[in-house]
Order: sequence, then C-alpha cells, then structure tokens
Amino acid sequence: MQTPHILIVEDELVTRNTLKSIFEAEGYIVHEANDGAEMHQILSEFDINLVIMDINLPGKNGLLLARELREQANVALMFLTGRDNEVDKILGLEIGADDYITKPFKPT
Repeated sequence: MQTPHILIVEDELVTRNTLKSIFEAEGYIVHEANDGAEMHQILSEFDINLVIMDINLPGKNGLLLARELREQANVALMFLTGRDNEVDKILGLEIGADDYITKPFKPT
C-alpha cells in the first residue's frame, strides 16, 4: 500500500507547520500550498488523497477553490478555517467538503 499524500492549503505558516508535523509523525507524506495556484500545481504533480484547506486564502478563497477541486479530482476535502458561522459551514459542505472544522483546534 502506498503512503497517503496530504495537501495542506493554508496561508498561516504556524498552522501549516503544526499540521505538517502532526501528519508526518503519523507517516503521511505532506505537501504544502499557500494559495490556489500552488494547490493546483501540487495536484498536477502528485496523487493527493486528502486536501485540508482554509477558506481565507490570498487570491481565490477556499470555497471557490473547493468548487474547482471537485471539478478536477475525486479527493477527500476537509475545511479547517476560522470562519465559524453556520452559513459558511453549510456552503462548504454543499460544495463538497467531507468535513468542516473550525479554528482554533486542539491537536491531540
């Protein structure tokens, strides 16, 4: 079985590094993107199994990127974002996210 690849699309370096450390410690291969352009580049180069994405990103926001992602690939998608209102949660899940987690989060 191949080692799963995770793509973290997050512009906050501290959050990105925290997630990367957690998943690498569990044996996953982790790729990082600061924005949508980097996300698309990584998706074109690697077979990604899970995308963890913020909504508040430079350039296109995560909701728009999620729509693009759903048109291009069948990959698991989880939002990890500071946007905690119900409308954003519903919209994120309707767009096709498999899960929606709000910041701050407690890694365990």
